[in-house]
Amino acid sequence: MPSRRAVLAAPLLTLPAVALAQATPAIFAAGATKHAVEELQDAERAAGRPVPDAAFDTVGALRDRILAGERPAVTLLSAEAVAAIRARGIGPADGAVDVGRTGVGLAAPAGRPAPDIGTPEAFRSALLAAESIAYADPARGATAGRHVAAVIERLGLTEALRPKLRLVSFGVEGVAMAGRGEVALAFSQATEIIDRPGVQLVGLLPEALNLWTVYRAAIVEDGAAARALLALLSGEAARAAYARIGFRPV
Repeated sequence: MPSRRAVLAAPLLTLPAVALAQATPAIFAAGATKHAVEELQDAERAAGRPVPDAAFDTVGALRDRILAGERPAVTLLSAEAVAAIRARGIGPADGAVDVGRTGVGLAAPAGRPAPDIGTPEAFRSALLAAESIAYADPARGATAGRHVAAVIERLGLTEALRPKLRLVSFGVEGVAMAGRGEVALAFSQATEIIDRPGVQLVGLLPEALNLWTVYRAAIVEDGAAARALLALLSGEAARAAYARIGFRPV
């Protein structure tokens, strides 16, 4: 994957000042894209350019804020969430670009033996053996959190795992807990696990149990500033940043 240095060295667009001077953050970005967006912000800062601010949260929380009336210039959410926003007549039909897809991954503290999760049976055994498991609260609209809860129910493990589950508000929080050794395992989108301090990506869920999600950059409040931000979030430097954290081509 491209190095962080290569990403930061890539030329970026100069954004209109209006994109940076609004009360609502210019970018609403889901947790799966957080580390890539932060790299783009670092690149702007290193180049001495104004940095577009961003709000990071679950897909569902950010989608609902837009549906309730908030208007960032652009959003970076799942394709499903963007479709729900467009269905309400919000944003231009031509202002959206798919940036990549990711599956749900399992994190464990770095340096510890990683459990085998290569098959549904092995995966089930790993969950039963774990002392504690973290993932994002499905009630907050977390894509990975909702899927993990459904998988646990599908495997018939809801009651067996209940005492050891740690629900967090945001997937990256669970990954950080694993990095600090506070939980044995943490689920999140794989892009929230790769290259994070103190954790290892055990692997993606077995294919029969996994969920692949396409993420899409989309204009919410149309205008020159939003068009420039969309180009930034879907350009060459951005795609290198997405690839570095594990996004795969759509």
